[in-house]
Amino acid sequence: MVSAQSPIDLHSESNEILLNPRWPEIDYQALYRLAEESQIEKNLKGHVWIATSGSTANSISATKLVALSKQALLASARAVNLHLQSSAKDVWTQVLPHFHVGGLGIEIRAHLSGAKVVKALKDGRWDGQYFYDVLVSEGCTLSALVPTQVYDLVSHGLRAPATLRAVVVGGGAFEVDLYKKARALGWPVLPSYGMSETASQIATASLDSLNQDEFPPVGLLTHAKARQNAGGYLEVWADSLFTCYAQNTETGSRIWNPKTDDGWFTTEDKGSVVNGSLLIEGRSKDYVKIGGEATNVARLRSVLESCALHLNPHWPTQVTLLDVPSDRLGAEIHLVSLLSEADTDKVLKLYSEKVLPFEKARKIYYMNEIPRSDLGKILWAELRRKL
Repeated sequence: MVSAQSPIDLHSESNEILLNPRWPEIDYQALYRLAEESQIEKNLKGHVWIATSGSTANSISATKLVALSKQALLASARAVNLHLQSSAKDVWTQVLPHFHVGGLGIEIRAHLSGAKVVKALKDGRWDGQYFYDVLVSEGCTLSALVPTQVYDLVSHGLRAPATLRAVVVGGGAFEVDLYKKARALGWPVLPSYGMSETASQIATASLDSLNQDEFPPVGLLTHAKARQNAGGYLEVWADSLFTCYAQNTETGSRIWNPKTDDGWFTTEDKGSVVNGSLLIEGRSKDYVKIGGEATNVARLRSVLESCALHLNPHWPTQVTLLDVPSDRLGAEIHLVSLLSEADTDKVLKLYSEKVLPFEKARKIYYMNEIPRSDLGKILWAELRRKL
């Protein structure tokens, strides 16, 4: 259960590849060959290759790989340790896979600070009650979760143990209603912003924010900078920024570095920087036009999840929205639900009262499962294929 050291050799020039062990062997080997070819072509030393956490359009072998230098990973860990005031007295509880930057980051932070890391997965899977029991039995002080996992804790009405002093929440939109419900149960949640390309978080709410009830600003950490470009997109610079991408395509392998000459990276997120804090509006792919009216699908999903949470703490992960092409309107909104027809109608009624007419759901799909990644993110490409 206890991890004593980083899963990678942080101080060597060797290159390492961290991939999901449950992936099919054929795709696994395709990504290994891609990483090895890229290392040779770019003369990379001391790098770790990690797959981006989003879904892929075709197969796992077409997943985009991110090359992170070990120095970048260490820079990220130092900045997070500083922000959380972490020391050898801390006990991290680990439920994020180490083949994503969220889980790997915890191991490296603990390696630097001397903190203990306690694994809290039940038979390799997330279980909210088991996680809570480990927190209590091990006296854990720090953790990192995705919003879906916070939903589970709230839905079970679990109160945070007294030893826990901070939980970094990232990997997806953290809704205000969920934040407030978690805080009401004593969970010391800190909203954050980061990505695979920055080796984990580059902005996180402060520890002082736990002394107030309002949703806090997400302030930039010491190792990162951000700005808004002319198109409204966030650009980031960080000591933890990635080196390059690699991806298998139909025409062969592709290796590229999208950063500017002075090291700035343009994200897919629209947003701004106010007094050193990030205000995220949403990803470019989430903006659609319905009958000539522009809307943000991610925002609509947030409204839906808030409505579901208001009605039942178990429901937010049981519903979601999709934008679907429409010959007449250009796009339209459809609802996917795991709930009964009666419960779906309750959520839809409340949602419809909070959005504009063109943003209402025009069709409902009833399913048995919404496909999700190891981090709890919805696999949108797979969901669309199922529909």
